[in-house]
Amino acid sequence: MKKKNGFTLVELMVAMAIMVVAFGLVTYLYTRAAKIRKIVVVNNEVQQVLSQIMDTLTYGDKTHWGFSHSTGLDDSQVSETTAVYLKRDTETMEVIISDGKVNITWGSDTIDLDPNNKVEVITDPPYNSRFEYFDRRDNRLNPPISSPDTDKVSFIKITLWARSTDPSFKLAEPVPLVTGVKLGKKTSF
Repeated sequence: MKKKNGFTLVELMVAMAIMVVAFGLVTYLYTRAAKIRKIVVVNNEVQQVLSQIMDTLTYGDKTHWGFSHSTGLDDSQVSETTAVYLKRDTETMEVIISDGKVNITWGSDTIDLDPNNKVEVITDPPYNSRFEYFDRRDNRLNPPISSPDTDKVSFIKITLWARSTDPSFKLAEPVPLVTGVKLGKKTSF
């Protein structure tokens, strides 16, 4: 009796089918994991940029002051929720949210808080990036705030909604970051 050396055609076909299914599953899981990783990385990047913007607004940068150092609103009329004008002694600071960006101006110095254009700050409903003003008793003051009322503002709530400028995330849900800043030299009761 002769001993068989090798595999039959049926055995080879079954082995190939198992390999195809295994490699297909591995490929599917790898691409799914890569998509999830990209979502996490992009959302982390958006949160990081928003956090840097918020830190600069709150504390300033190496050469400029921020909300927490201001003595109050500038006496110019506050007529919108996407701009804030602050003062500190004789200096002024202007923060404007427009065209998907947050810009700060101190005197003649203007800084774009996202120079690499990684995020788009959203001001359209329902995702309203905005500044909200509160007095010492946590009463909300609605713009326009006239000149005598600017001294009443002691707290500003900052809400920023942003999404990545990555084209593959154009339809992704925006990411919010909300904080409040007590203006400098303001006592709270």
